[in-house]
Amino acid sequence: MQTALKTLQSIKPNKNKTFPIGTIQTVQHIFNELHLPPLLDNLKHCGHQLSGLVTGLVSYKMTEDLFVSRCHQWMTHNPLLLEYLQLSSFEDDALYRGLGILGENRHQILSHLLRVLKHEQGVGLDMVLLDWTSSHFEAKPTSLIKYGYSRDHRPDRPQITIGLAQDQHSQLPVGLSIQPGNINDQQHFKITYEQIKPELRKGSVLVFDAGANGIPNLDLLVSDKMKYLSRMKLNQSDITHYLDTFSKEEWTPIMTGNLDEKVYGKQLVFPSRTKYLYFSQNLHDDTLVNRRKHLEQEYDDALSLGKTIQEKKRPRQKYRNSNHFLQTHLSYTFPLTGLTREEAIDRALQMSITGKEGFFALVSNKDFSLHEALQYYREKDGVEKLFNSMKNELHIRPTRCWTDEAVNGSILIVFLAQLVVSMLRYKHECLRHVSTKFIIQSLGNFALTIIVEKNGVKNRVFSNFDEINTVIFCGNTPGS
Repeated sequence: MQTALKTLQSIKPNKNKTFPIGTIQTVQHIFNELHLPPLLDNLKHCGHQLSGLVTGLVSYKMTEDLFVSRCHQWMTHNPLLLEYLQLSSFEDDALYRGLGILGENRHQILSHLLRVLKHEQGVGLDMVLLDWTSSHFEAKPTSLIKYGYSRDHRPDRPQITIGLAQDQHSQLPVGLSIQPGNINDQQHFKITYEQIKPELRKGSVLVFDAGANGIPNLDLLVSDKMKYLSRMKLNQSDITHYLDTFSKEEWTPIMTGNLDEKVYGKQLVFPSRTKYLYFSQNLHDDTLVNRRKHLEQEYDDALSLGKTIQEKKRPRQKYRNSNHFLQTHLSYTFPLTGLTREEAIDRALQMSITGKEGFFALVSNKDFSLHEALQYYREKDGVEKLFNSMKNELHIRPTRCWTDEAVNGSILIVFLAQLVVSMLRYKHECLRHVSTKFIIQSLGNFALTIIVEKNGVKNRVFSNFDEINTVIFCGNTPGS
């Protein structure tokens, strides 16, 4: 009996064709459920169908994901792929035109998706989570690509800002806004909110961070009869009346589901809103640990600067004025000399304590309990996970296009790819906590092989099943 697989010594060519079908099949299926193909094809009245081009772009974004010209090669060098997408051979400028059309009509596409998700996919929009990020470019500034506060830690590069809205219950992305790189969250909030507002019901709750919390934005929500839950900055009154007199025995302990986390809260009720004050022991300890690490680095920098001055060398540029039109005379003092390294750092750490460490505040015009307000606010991390997925798994960069319409279109392609992955999690409960990386890997492995028999008959064989793609295509796990 043969117990090992033996490879034939001679391999003969045949006419069999293997086609990685998993990603494209999934994208087409989700697009059909969302009624996207008719809408896309109506936006482009001549040439190649826009639905086929967009399906190819989204599928490529979920597989190799390099740039548009490589996507063109990936699509046109595979006749089976072109046949599956119902496309004939085309040049790469067709893809760039497709991106431009998407960018020009993104508001119509996003409105259509929001309606379908609400009325046909059961997305309630009772609570919507909002957040904003940025993505930088290796390009010159334009009317859209501008310098601003960088979440990518690249202040030296121009960027765009991106806003996302996510339904809290389904965890589906339901809104996208793209704005110039120099816009702040206060301004961007209104644009993201107006994009999803038509499908919100009166009393829907919007959850967002302190960066977008401002009186004009809160008044806008109140005038539209919406509810909000937001983090807010601690003011001096909070510090004087509550933080300085904080006692764990007087505040209410909060159960967070983490036995190692100790959180205490105090609820302050006002006529038009409720403020929730919290103290987290873990947050307090982490803040001091991180601050100590920063002070250790600063202490070493101070020693290096002192040595430089003793040797009569020029200090590093950040310790001096580099403006050629100014003459300055700088002097440096080291107030903690005479202490050991640990003593100096301990002294500086004590001097840096403000009394706000470990405390944070939420505000809402809806009557939440202390536990509910904290739980719902922490669910906003779901939007941050979407941003992480779009940046690191679906690779929102590099964009490789520079017109405003094409940039908007390329961001919309990433949004559609993320929507496809999120729809799979929404439809299959067992995939709720599976990362984007493993889902797109599994879809990329699933293949269709066309076997050509001697009599010319073509047989189709699906292969490379695993637990994830079996759930997606067959509705159950292997062996069940």
